[in-house]
Amino acid sequence: MAKEPDPRAEFAQFESELAGTNGLAAAYVLRGPERWFRDAALERLLERARAAEIEICRHDAKDAEFALQRVLDDLTSFAMFATTRLVVVHEPEALLKKSTNGDEASFAKAVRSFVKGRRGTLVLSADSLRSDSALVKELVAAGAKLHSFRKLYEKPPAWFKNPDPRSGELVEWLLSRARARSLPLTPDAALLLVHATGNELAALDDQLSALASGDAREALARLTSAAAGSPAEVSDALLAGEVARAARAIETLFQGGMRKDKDGVRETKGEALVAITLGFLRPRVRAGLAAAQAIELGAQPEAAATEAGVAPFDKTLRSAIAQRSPREWRAMLDDLLAIERRSRQGAEIDANEFVRLALRWSRKAAARAR
Repeated sequence: MAKEPDPRAEFAQFESELAGTNGLAAAYVLRGPERWFRDAALERLLERARAAEIEICRHDAKDAEFALQRVLDDLTSFAMFATTRLVVVHEPEALLKKSTNGDEASFAKAVRSFVKGRRGTLVLSADSLRSDSALVKELVAAGAKLHSFRKLYEKPPAWFKNPDPRSGELVEWLLSRARARSLPLTPDAALLLVHATGNELAALDDQLSALASGDAREALARLTSAAAGSPAEVSDALLAGEVARAARAIETLFQGGMRKDKDGVRETKGEALVAITLGFLRPRVRAGLAAAQAIELGAQPEAAATEAGVAPFDKTLRSAIAQRSPREWRAMLDDLLAIERRSRQGAEIDANEFVRLALRWSRKAAARAR
Protein backbone atom coordinates (compact mmCIF):
# COMPACT_ATOMS: atom_id res chain seq x y z
CA MET A 1 0.00 0.00 0.00
CA ALA A 2 1.38 3.42 -0.93
CA LYS A 3 2.43 5.90 1.75
CA GLU A 4 -0.65 7.77 2.91
CA PRO A 5 -0.77 11.58 2.85
CA ASP A 6 -0.80 13.99 5.75
CA PRO A 7 -4.29 13.59 7.26
CA ARG A 8 -4.59 17.37 7.66
CA ALA A 9 -4.16 17.82 3.91
CA GLU A 10 -6.51 14.90 3.28
CA PHE A 11 -9.18 16.50 5.45
CA ALA A 12 -8.73 19.85 3.69
CA GLN A 13 -9.24 18.07 0.37
CA PHE A 14 -12.40 16.43 1.72
CA GLU A 15 -13.79 19.81 2.81
CA SER A 16 -12.89 21.35 -0.54
CA GLU A 17 -14.69 18.57 -2.40
CA LEU A 18 -17.75 18.90 -0.19
CA ALA A 19 -17.85 22.68 -0.59
CA GLY A 20 -17.66 22.33 -4.36
CA THR A 21 -20.95 20.46 -4.65
CA ASN A 22 -24.50 21.04 -3.46
CA GLY A 23 -25.35 17.40 -2.86
CA LEU A 24 -23.64 14.30 -1.57
CA ALA A 25 -21.69 11.64 -3.44
CA ALA A 26 -23.03 8.11 -3.83
CA ALA A 27 -20.71 6.93 -1.07
CA TYR A 28 -17.87 8.00 1.21
CA VAL A 29 -15.19 5.70 2.55
CA LEU A 30 -13.50 7.29 5.55
CA ARG A 31 -10.71 4.99 6.68
CA GLY A 32 -7.57 4.98 8.78
CA PRO A 33 -6.57 4.76 12.45
CA GLU A 34 -7.11 8.44 13.28
CA ARG A 35 -10.79 8.53 14.17
CA TRP A 36 -10.77 12.24 15.02
CA PHE A 37 -10.47 13.16 11.34
CA ARG A 38 -12.96 10.48 10.33
CA ASP A 39 -15.48 11.77 12.86
CA ALA A 40 -14.89 15.37 11.78
CA ALA A 41 -15.52 14.42 8.14
CA LEU A 42 -18.64 12.48 9.11
CA GLU A 43 -19.98 15.44 11.05
CA ARG A 44 -19.65 17.61 7.93
CA LEU A 45 -21.66 15.01 5.99
CA LEU A 46 -24.30 14.85 8.70
CA GLU A 47 -24.61 18.64 8.72
CA ARG A 48 -25.16 18.60 4.95
CA ALA A 49 -27.74 15.80 5.30
CA ARG A 50 -29.66 17.58 8.07
CA ALA A 51 -29.75 20.80 6.06
CA ALA A 52 -31.21 18.89 3.10
CA GLU A 53 -33.65 17.00 5.37
CA ILE A 54 -32.17 13.65 4.35
CA GLU A 55 -33.12 10.64 6.47
CA ILE A 56 -30.13 9.54 8.57
CA CYS A 57 -29.53 5.91 9.61
CA ARG A 58 -26.48 5.14 11.76
CA HIS A 59 -24.99 1.78 12.74
CA ASP A 60 -21.85 0.69 14.61
CA ALA A 61 -20.81 -2.89 13.97
CA LYS A 62 -18.89 -2.98 17.25
CA ASP A 63 -21.84 -1.78 19.35
CA ALA A 64 -23.28 -4.38 21.72
CA GLU A 65 -26.78 -3.71 20.34
CA PHE A 66 -25.76 -3.87 16.69
CA ALA A 67 -28.12 -5.88 14.47
CA LEU A 68 -27.05 -6.76 10.95
CA GLN A 69 -30.64 -7.11 9.74
CA ARG A 70 -31.36 -3.46 10.55
CA VAL A 71 -28.44 -2.39 8.36
CA LEU A 72 -29.57 -4.66 5.54
CA ASP A 73 -33.09 -3.23 5.80
CA ASP A 74 -31.77 0.34 5.57
CA LEU A 75 -29.63 -0.54 2.55
CA THR A 76 -32.27 -2.46 0.61
CA SER A 77 -35.30 -0.24 1.22
CA PHE A 78 -36.21 3.35 0.41
CA ALA A 79 -36.46 6.29 2.80
CA MET A 80 -39.88 6.53 4.47
CA PHE A 81 -39.96 10.15 5.57
CA ALA A 82 -37.57 11.81 3.13
CA THR A 83 -36.67 11.70 -0.53
CA THR A 84 -33.35 9.99 0.14
CA ARG A 85 -31.33 8.36 2.87
CA LEU A 86 -27.84 8.64 4.42
CA VAL A 87 -26.66 5.30 5.83
CA VAL A 88 -23.60 5.41 8.10
CA VAL A 89 -21.84 2.20 9.13
CA HIS A 90 -18.94 2.35 11.59
CA GLU A 91 -16.23 -0.34 11.61
CA PRO A 92 -17.80 -2.65 8.98
CA GLU A 93 -14.69 -4.76 8.33
CA ALA A 94 -16.06 -7.94 9.90
CA LEU A 95 -19.32 -7.54 7.95
CA LEU A 96 -17.44 -7.74 4.65
CA LYS A 97 -15.74 -11.08 5.27
CA LYS A 98 -16.76 -13.90 2.99
CA SER A 99 -18.34 -17.04 4.41
CA THR A 100 -16.31 -20.19 4.99
CA ASN A 101 -17.38 -21.55 1.58
CA GLY A 102 -16.29 -18.34 -0.16
CA ASP A 103 -19.72 -16.75 -0.64
CA GLU A 104 -19.86 -12.97 -0.59
CA ALA A 105 -21.19 -11.44 2.62
CA SER A 106 -24.79 -10.26 2.60
CA PHE A 107 -23.63 -6.82 3.76
CA ALA A 108 -21.37 -6.44 0.71
CA LYS A 109 -24.24 -7.40 -1.58
CA ALA A 110 -26.54 -4.88 0.12
CA VAL A 111 -23.90 -2.14 -0.17
CA ARG A 112 -23.53 -2.80 -3.87
CA SER A 113 -27.31 -2.79 -4.35
CA PHE A 114 -27.72 0.46 -2.40
CA VAL A 115 -25.10 2.36 -4.38
CA LYS A 116 -26.14 0.92 -7.74
CA GLY A 117 -29.82 1.66 -7.05
CA ARG A 118 -28.97 5.26 -6.04
CA ARG A 119 -31.14 5.02 -2.93
CA GLY A 120 -29.06 7.61 -1.12
CA THR A 121 -25.55 8.05 0.27
CA LEU A 122 -23.49 5.41 2.05
CA VAL A 123 -20.73 6.26 4.53
CA LEU A 124 -18.27 3.59 5.68
CA SER A 125 -16.08 4.75 8.56
CA ALA A 126 -13.43 2.18 9.37
CA ASP A 127 -10.14 1.84 11.19
CA SER A 128 -8.59 -1.00 9.20
CA LEU A 129 -10.61 -1.28 5.99
CA ARG A 130 -8.09 -1.63 3.17
CA SER A 131 -8.20 0.99 0.44
CA ASP A 132 -7.26 -1.65 -2.13
CA SER A 133 -10.03 -4.09 -1.20
CA ALA A 134 -12.30 -5.20 -4.06
CA LEU A 135 -15.42 -3.55 -2.62
CA VAL A 136 -13.70 -0.22 -1.95
CA LYS A 137 -12.33 -0.18 -5.49
CA GLU A 138 -15.81 -0.93 -6.83
CA LEU A 139 -17.33 1.87 -4.75
CA VAL A 140 -14.73 4.37 -5.95
CA ALA A 141 -15.44 3.35 -9.56
CA ALA A 142 -19.13 4.03 -8.87
CA GLY A 143 -18.39 7.57 -7.65
CA ALA A 144 -17.48 7.09 -3.99
CA LYS A 145 -15.04 9.47 -2.31
CA LEU A 146 -12.17 7.70 -0.55
CA HIS A 147 -10.26 9.50 2.21
CA SER A 148 -7.58 7.91 4.40
CA PHE A 149 -6.53 9.36 7.74
CA ARG A 150 -3.37 7.96 9.32
CA LYS A 151 -2.11 8.94 12.75
CA LEU A 152 -0.19 12.19 12.94
CA TYR A 153 3.55 11.73 13.47
CA GLU A 154 4.53 12.37 17.09
CA LYS A 155 8.08 13.10 15.96
CA PRO A 156 9.36 14.43 12.65
CA PRO A 157 9.86 11.53 10.22
CA ALA A 158 13.34 10.38 9.27
CA TRP A 159 13.37 12.41 6.05
CA PHE A 160 12.43 15.67 7.81
CA LYS A 161 15.22 18.22 8.13
CA ASN A 162 14.35 19.36 11.66
CA PRO A 163 14.42 16.50 14.24
CA ASP A 164 13.03 18.69 17.06
CA PRO A 165 9.84 16.95 18.36
CA ARG A 166 8.22 20.38 18.64
CA SER A 167 8.12 20.44 14.84
CA GLY A 168 6.25 17.12 14.64
CA GLU A 169 2.81 16.91 13.04
CA LEU A 170 1.10 16.22 16.36
CA VAL A 171 2.46 19.35 18.04
CA GLU A 172 1.70 21.42 14.92
CA TRP A 173 -1.90 20.18 14.92
CA LEU A 174 -2.27 20.95 18.62
CA LEU A 175 -0.93 24.48 18.17
CA SER A 176 -3.33 25.02 15.28
CA ARG A 177 -6.29 23.86 17.37
CA ALA A 178 -5.17 26.14 20.20
CA ARG A 179 -5.02 29.15 17.85
CA ALA A 180 -8.52 28.36 16.63
CA ARG A 181 -9.69 28.63 20.25
CA SER A 182 -7.63 31.80 20.87
CA LEU A 183 -5.73 29.82 23.50
CA PRO A 184 -2.09 30.88 23.99
CA LEU A 185 -0.09 27.67 23.81
CA THR A 186 3.65 27.52 23.27
CA PRO A 187 5.37 24.66 21.38
CA ASP A 188 6.89 23.49 24.67
CA ALA A 189 3.48 23.40 26.36
CA ALA A 190 2.03 21.57 23.35
CA LEU A 191 4.79 18.96 23.57
CA LEU A 192 4.04 18.58 27.28
CA LEU A 193 0.37 17.94 26.49
CA VAL A 194 1.38 15.31 23.94
CA HIS A 195 3.60 13.57 26.49
CA ALA A 196 0.83 13.62 29.08
CA THR A 197 -1.99 12.53 26.79
CA GLY A 198 -0.46 10.50 23.97
CA ASN A 199 -1.33 10.41 20.27
CA GLU A 200 -5.10 10.65 20.71
CA LEU A 201 -6.48 13.74 19.03
CA ALA A 202 -9.87 13.55 20.72
CA ALA A 203 -8.21 13.40 24.15
CA LEU A 204 -5.87 16.27 23.23
CA ASP A 205 -8.84 18.32 22.06
CA ASP A 206 -10.49 17.68 25.42
CA GLN A 207 -7.33 18.89 27.16
CA LEU A 208 -7.50 22.12 25.18
CA SER A 209 -11.13 22.57 26.24
CA ALA A 210 -10.11 22.11 29.86
CA LEU A 211 -7.28 24.63 29.48
CA ALA A 212 -9.62 27.14 27.83
CA SER A 213 -12.13 26.89 30.67
CA GLY A 214 -9.69 27.21 33.56
CA ASP A 215 -6.26 28.39 34.66
CA ALA A 216 -4.09 27.23 31.76
CA ARG A 217 -0.79 27.85 33.54
CA GLU A 218 -1.79 25.88 36.63
CA ALA A 219 -3.21 23.06 34.51
CA LEU A 220 0.00 22.77 32.50
CA ALA A 221 2.04 22.70 35.69
CA ARG A 222 -0.05 19.75 36.93
CA LEU A 223 0.49 17.96 33.65
CA THR A 224 4.27 18.01 34.04
CA SER A 225 4.21 15.19 36.56
CA ALA A 226 1.69 13.24 34.47
CA ALA A 227 3.58 13.52 31.18
CA ALA A 228 5.52 10.55 29.87
CA GLY A 229 9.08 11.28 28.83
CA SER A 230 11.38 9.90 26.16
CA PRO A 231 15.01 8.78 26.61
CA ALA A 232 15.49 9.32 22.88
CA GLU A 233 14.33 12.91 23.24
CA VAL A 234 16.70 13.48 26.15
CA SER A 235 19.52 12.03 24.05
CA ASP A 236 18.69 14.27 21.09
CA ALA A 237 18.56 17.43 23.21
CA LEU A 238 21.85 16.61 24.96
CA LEU A 239 23.68 15.92 21.70
CA ALA A 240 22.25 19.08 20.15
CA GLY A 241 23.66 21.06 23.10
CA GLU A 242 20.30 22.71 23.83
CA VAL A 243 20.25 23.17 27.60
CA ALA A 244 16.70 24.43 28.06
CA ARG A 245 15.22 21.74 25.82
CA ALA A 246 17.32 19.05 27.53
CA ALA A 247 16.25 20.21 30.99
CA ARG A 248 12.58 20.01 30.04
CA ALA A 249 13.02 16.56 28.50
CA ILE A 250 14.93 15.30 31.55
CA GLU A 251 12.35 16.64 33.99
CA THR A 252 9.49 15.10 32.02
CA LEU A 253 11.23 11.72 31.81
CA PHE A 254 12.18 11.42 35.46
CA GLN A 255 8.90 12.78 36.80
CA GLY A 256 6.51 10.97 34.46
CA GLY A 257 8.51 7.93 33.38
CA MET A 258 8.48 6.54 29.85
CA ARG A 259 5.78 4.62 28.03
CA LYS A 260 6.60 0.92 27.67
CA ASP A 261 3.73 0.01 25.36
CA LYS A 262 0.70 1.39 23.53
CA ASP A 263 -1.56 0.66 26.50
CA GLY A 264 0.10 3.43 28.49
CA VAL A 265 2.09 1.23 30.90
CA ARG A 266 5.13 3.21 32.07
CA GLU A 267 8.62 2.54 33.35
CA THR A 268 9.11 4.86 36.34
CA LYS A 269 12.05 3.32 38.22
CA GLY A 270 14.93 5.76 38.28
CA GLU A 271 17.66 3.16 37.77
CA ALA A 272 15.86 1.78 34.72
CA LEU A 273 15.41 5.25 33.20
CA VAL A 274 19.11 5.98 33.77
CA ALA A 275 20.18 2.71 32.13
CA ILE A 276 17.87 3.21 29.14
CA THR A 277 18.96 6.81 28.60
CA LEU A 278 22.64 5.87 28.83
CA GLY A 279 21.89 3.09 26.35
CA PHE A 280 20.62 5.70 23.90
CA LEU A 281 23.58 8.02 24.46
CA ARG A 282 26.59 5.72 24.60
CA PRO A 283 26.60 4.35 21.03
CA ARG A 284 25.81 7.76 19.56
CA VAL A 285 28.65 9.45 21.44
CA ARG A 286 31.05 6.67 20.41
CA ALA A 287 29.97 7.14 16.79
CA GLY A 288 30.39 10.91 17.14
CA LEU A 289 33.95 10.44 18.41
CA ALA A 290 34.85 8.06 15.59
CA ALA A 291 33.43 10.40 12.95
CA ALA A 292 35.14 13.47 14.43
CA GLN A 293 38.48 11.66 14.42
CA ALA A 294 37.97 10.71 10.75
CA ILE A 295 37.16 14.32 9.88
CA GLU A 296 40.35 15.47 11.61
CA LEU A 297 42.24 13.08 9.32
CA GLY A 298 40.66 14.64 6.23
CA ALA A 299 37.39 12.78 5.67
CA GLN A 300 34.28 14.64 4.59
CA PRO A 301 31.69 15.01 7.43
CA GLU A 302 28.90 13.03 5.74
CA ALA A 303 31.23 10.23 4.69
CA ALA A 304 32.81 10.13 8.16
CA ALA A 305 29.39 9.90 9.81
CA THR A 306 28.32 7.07 7.52
CA GLU A 307 31.56 5.18 8.08
CA ALA A 308 31.07 5.55 11.85
CA GLY A 309 27.68 3.88 11.56
CA VAL A 310 25.51 6.96 12.04
CA ALA A 311 22.07 6.33 10.57
CA PRO A 312 21.17 8.56 7.59
CA PHE A 313 18.08 9.85 9.42
CA ASP A 314 19.99 10.79 12.60
CA LYS A 315 20.30 14.43 11.65
CA THR A 316 20.86 15.52 15.25
CA LEU A 317 24.03 13.46 15.57
CA ARG A 318 25.26 14.28 12.06
CA SER A 319 24.92 17.99 12.82
CA ALA A 320 26.64 17.63 16.20
CA ILE A 321 29.59 15.76 14.67
CA ALA A 322 30.53 18.73 12.53
CA GLN A 323 30.29 21.11 15.50
CA ARG A 324 32.50 19.29 18.01
CA SER A 325 36.17 18.33 17.98
CA PRO A 326 37.48 14.83 18.81
CA ARG A 327 38.66 16.19 22.17
CA GLU A 328 35.11 17.29 22.99
CA TRP A 329 33.63 13.95 21.94
CA ARG A 330 36.23 12.13 24.05
CA ALA A 331 35.28 14.27 27.06
CA MET A 332 31.60 13.49 26.48
CA LEU A 333 32.32 9.77 26.34
CA ASP A 334 34.38 10.03 29.52
CA ASP A 335 31.41 11.75 31.22
CA LEU A 336 29.10 8.88 30.28
CA LEU A 337 31.56 6.16 31.29
CA ALA A 338 32.10 7.88 34.65
CA ILE A 339 28.34 7.86 35.31
CA GLU A 340 28.12 4.19 34.36
CA ARG A 341 31.01 3.26 36.67
CA ARG A 342 29.41 5.08 39.57
CA SER A 343 26.10 3.40 38.82
CA ARG A 344 27.69 -0.07 38.86
CA GLN A 345 29.38 0.77 42.16
CA GLY A 346 26.01 1.45 43.79
CA ALA A 347 25.91 5.25 43.56
CA GLU A 348 22.45 6.78 43.13
CA ILE A 349 22.18 8.41 39.71
CA ASP A 350 19.25 10.75 39.16
CA ALA A 351 17.98 13.45 36.82
CA ASN A 352 20.56 15.95 38.12
CA GLU A 353 23.36 13.93 36.51
CA PHE A 354 21.83 14.47 33.09
CA VAL A 355 21.18 18.15 33.76
CA ARG A 356 24.89 18.49 34.54
CA LEU A 357 25.63 16.77 31.23
CA ALA A 358 23.37 19.29 29.49
CA LEU A 359 25.39 22.16 30.96
CA ARG A 360 28.74 20.55 30.13
CA TRP A 361 27.67 19.62 26.60
CA SER A 362 25.88 22.86 25.77
CA ARG A 363 26.73 24.62 22.52
CA LYS A 364 27.92 27.66 24.49
CA ALA A 365 30.25 25.52 26.58
CA ALA A 366 31.57 23.85 23.43
CA ALA A 367 32.23 27.25 21.87
CA ARG A 368 34.13 28.42 24.94
CA ALA A 369 36.25 25.25 24.91
CA ARG A 370 37.50 26.04 21.45
